[in-house]
Amino acid sequence: MQRLLRALRCQKGATTAEYALILALVVVILIGTLSNLGAALNSKLLLIIDKITGVN
Repeated sequence: MQRLLRALRCQKGATTAEYALILALVVVILIGTLSNLGAALNSKLLLIIDKITGVN
């Protein structure tokens, strides 16, 4: 019984799990942001290439 109580009081596992969840959230946000940024840059570069080559 004392082992169980000690395990419940231990915060190391909970802290690690919280950091892992925060990291996962940051990664998901970064992936979404970078995907949108990549699409925007691609369209701008295509517009610049079209203007340089004279394509309307």
